[in-house]
Amino acid sequence: MGTVADLQSEWARLVVHSFVEAGVRDAVISPGSRSTPFTIAALEQAGLRCISALDERSAAHYALGQARATGRPSLILCTSGSAPANYFPAVIEASEAGVPLVVLSADRPPELLRCGANQTTDQVGLYGRHVRFFAQIGEARDDDLTLRAVKRLATRAVFEALGHRPGPVHLNAQARKPLEPTVARSEDAGVHARVQAILQEPLRALSASRGVDADAVKSVVRALDQAARPLVLCGPAPAQQAEIRGDLQELADRAGLLIAAESSAQLRFGAGADSVLGALDTAWRANGGGDALTPDFVLQLGANPTSKGWEDLCLAHRIRRAVVHPWDWVDPASNAEMIIQADVGDFIRALARERFTAASRDSAFVSKLQRAEQIVWAAADDVLSAADDQLTEAGVARAVRDAAPAQSALVLGNSLPIRNFDTWVRPSEAALRIFSQRGVSGIDGVVSGAAGVASCTPEATALLVGDVSFLHDINGLQLAAQAARPLVVIVVNNGGGRIFEQLPIARLGKEEWLPYFTTPHDASMAGAASIYGCAFETAGAVSELRVALESAYGREGCTVIEAVVPPHGSAEQNQALHSAVEQALQREGL
Repeated sequence: MGTVADLQSEWARLVVHSFVEAGVRDAVISPGSRSTPFTIAALEQAGLRCISALDERSAAHYALGQARATGRPSLILCTSGSAPANYFPAVIEASEAGVPLVVLSADRPPELLRCGANQTTDQVGLYGRHVRFFAQIGEARDDDLTLRAVKRLATRAVFEALGHRPGPVHLNAQARKPLEPTVARSEDAGVHARVQAILQEPLRALSASRGVDADAVKSVVRALDQAARPLVLCGPAPAQQAEIRGDLQELADRAGLLIAAESSAQLRFGAGADSVLGALDTAWRANGGGDALTPDFVLQLGANPTSKGWEDLCLAHRIRRAVVHPWDWVDPASNAEMIIQADVGDFIRALARERFTAASRDSAFVSKLQRAEQIVWAAADDVLSAADDQLTEAGVARAVRDAAPAQSALVLGNSLPIRNFDTWVRPSEAALRIFSQRGVSGIDGVVSGAAGVASCTPEATALLVGDVSFLHDINGLQLAAQAARPLVVIVVNNGGGRIFEQLPIARLGKEEWLPYFTTPHDASMAGAASIYGCAFETAGAVSELRVALESAYGREGCTVIEAVVPPHGSAEQNQALHSAVEQALQREGL
């Protein structure tokens, strides 16, 4: 029958092999003793690419980046105790963003639980309702029914991670010493042979497609036909949504619709420059919710937009609205008319095949939105021109977009970077894959996530990140340093979290309170990059940044570029843009 160590090794091999058979291709492994059998099984498993991460927080966000790039779950593997607790922020992000992720945590055997044993805590149901599926694998046993059950649980875990509502799953596996396999093992008898036979038994998890509800399609068609001022509004979406560009454009042409898309919607870059609106957030905020730019029906695709202008407009007006999302109920304002759970691409393709009547359309509304778009970008150009070669956050966003190679990936950090990119970078025909962490919009793990994206992207990858987010995830550079292709990390150094200077706390709070929000610092970005041997450059002017970007994109591996900008520059430029647009809209009666 073999030794206990042999049984445990085969048990671990069964789990890992079943993951791979179900579609897992990447594993991010953190060091630890209790996870030894599973680590060895992963390293010896054909078809599984493994990478070592010293920080579990970084490991989990790296795996999220991989999953965002590939659409399939990566495996994260750790030892017992506090190690799996460090996965928690990424598990929450995966749950809210609908990103598949497989967590395998090693655990102590039953006799070491609740008795004060070292590195031991209750790991059962550790992530609560944030996971789509949890199973306690238990200890290794060698009866065929249990072995088949382990294969079933591992296969089901991947199935649930990729289900109708994708997200994280958690398997907790108990292991007892000795954890290492024996030096000499019989490869043709005992448990090894039985595990091998069970692995050959067919087991497939198939998901029945929910398809597209024909009544939902007809309801949207009727709403569009009745609308005078319809609009398609696209919020953050997975990279795969770029595939619907052609179908969405066909729908827009046939139904007489305008499309507004945020940068993270995957539709703003790669379509015709005049076919997608990108400045409505600025226009709506400057317009103050006026009727001239307010649609009467919105087809909202994907996650809720980042746009503050849309948020204010939605609260100020009862706009008829249909929301299409694959699995979530996206309606923070609680006033949507239709919530449609369907694959966005399938729904748009079905809608594009319908016939529309545009008799109710207000042609002036289309002209007003297009004119507002022109006004915003002209004003943005003027504000940037006034800065000349002085580097500002708006200038950084423009320079990063201009330098990005076609089809490359760009990861946008939360807080100001993603908002500045939306505000200052206009739609264009040059394709760009945008990744963002908008599940719970945290600043944690952003560097690690970008490294994960880079590991699964054939082209170059860039990360536009704020200094606080960068410092929060310095250990992510351990994984970023291993990038095989150019990975350019642009750190906007404005001396702290300056978004708080644009929030009510800056106006209404006491002056001595603000540092507790902005967290000013004197950290050395060069020193941070040097910890893991990343190349480093710094830029304080637009021309210097463009040179640094060109150099970084021509270099394999990770380059950290520090973009030094004035501490209060973002707030000042945004205010200048808002004022210019507001005045221009008033002059034209919009």
